[in-house]
Amino acid sequence: MRRLLPVLLVLVATALPGYSQNTANLPWWTSPVVTDIGLSREQTQKIRQVVRSYRDRLFDARNAAAKAEADLQDVLNEPVVSLPQAEPAIDRLALARANTTRLFTSMSVEIRAVLTPEQWLQLVKRWDEVKRTKHPNNDTGTVP
Repeated sequence: MRRLLPVLLVLVATALPGYSQNTANLPWWTSPVVTDIGLSREQTQKIRQVVRSYRDRLFDARNAAAKAEADLQDVLNEPVVSLPQAEPAIDRLALARANTTRLFTSMSVEIRAVLTPEQWLQLVKRWDEVKRTKHPNNDTGTVP
C-alpha cells in the first residue's frame, strides 16, 4: 500500500490547476483511463464532487505555502542571516506545506474510496505503464 498512495497522489495532482508543471496533463478521470478501468458515470461524478469540495481549500493552502516561501526568501536575502531570525519563517513554511499535504492526501484517499479494488489495481497498472514509457530507466515501479 505504501507504493500505491504516491501513485494516487500523482494522478490526482494532475487534476489541480497550478499543481502540475505540465498543463497538458489532464485529470485521469476525464481521460480514456475511465473506460480502461471501467469507471461508471456515478463514480466519475463522485470523484469530481470530491475534487470540487477540496479545490478552494487546496488553492488557499498552496497560496499560504507560496507566501511562506516568499517570507523565508526575504529572510534569506537579508545581508545577515541567523537561524533564530529565520525560524519563524521556517515554521510557517513547514506548517503551510504540512497543511497542503494533509488536504491533498485526504482528498486522494476519498477519491481512492470511490474506486473498486479491481479498478484501483488497473489504475496503478496503467500508471506504471505510463511511467515506464516516459522513464524507461525507472524499472522500480515507483513514482519518482
